[in-house]
Amino acid sequence: MTSFSSPNVVVERPADDIVVVRASGEVDMITAPALESRVVTLVGEKPRLLVIDLTEVRFFSSAGLAVLALAHREADEGTQLRVVANDAAVLRPLELTGLTEDLSILPSLTAAIAG
Repeated sequence: MTSFSSPNVVVERPADDIVVVRASGEVDMITAPALESRVVTLVGEKPRLLVIDLTEVRFFSSAGLAVLALAHREADEGTQLRVVANDAAVLRPLELTGLTEDLSILPSLTAAIAG
């Protein structure tokens, strides 16, 4: 497994065709660019599965929502995008904006990888 990390973003590759991006802490206008940069780069690599794990996120702003919307738009048919979220800090903004209708939201990383 290879990994990359910045203050609040860690990238793991549990398999050749699976990429997991884990964000932690606050995803706001200050920290979202690091998440966006990694997600855009990884979507461009066209993995079979890209999982964005937000289970360690305490605050999720509109900047974070924009990153998820961008990932959804940019992922092609060969890449499955799944989001892991199980806390109201992330789920509530996703529900209010309707992104839960467009994104595959799962409660755990295990569930996201299993499909």
